Amino acid sequence: MLTRLQLTQFETVLHAMIQFITGKIISSNYQLYNELLQLGQPERKGLWKQIGARIGSNELQVRDYFYNTWQLQFYEDPNLYRSELKQFLKESMSQTANYKEAINTAMQEFQNQFPLNRCNKRKLYQVLYQYVKIQLKSCLETNFDNMEIINE
Repeated sequence: MLTRLQLTQFETVLHAMIQFITGKIISSNYQLYNELLQLGQPERKGLWKQIGARIGSNELQVRDYFYNTWQLQFYEDPNLYRSELKQFLKESMSQTANYKEAINTAMQEFQNQFPLNRCNKRKLYQVLYQYVKIQLKSCLETNFDNMEIINE
């Protein structure tokens, strides 16, 4: 986990590095994010390791912070679509017993229904997975409560 100081330094160092790599003046975090997305694999190679070294952290913590926290500021929260997502998931779960397939189908239906949404796909998958876990837990508890005790 990054410290408060490292969080502040992360953005400053990321900004400086992307500006150096692209040769462009970057005036906002949104522009910074878009420039980063446009970089090819060779230009991004070692980026998280370099940032980690400069802020006194490691590559894994920096990369995780970027993907799990920092980049989410540019996306809508999937929980805003809670009822729609649950409905899509319910429909897809009725068609397959494979939860991964059900989640992927629900994601596809959601994206078809709301093509202009700005939800991060990883976060969307996580939200749907949480709904599946809640559903499975509820089913297991219901089935366990309804089980008969067999005396031998």
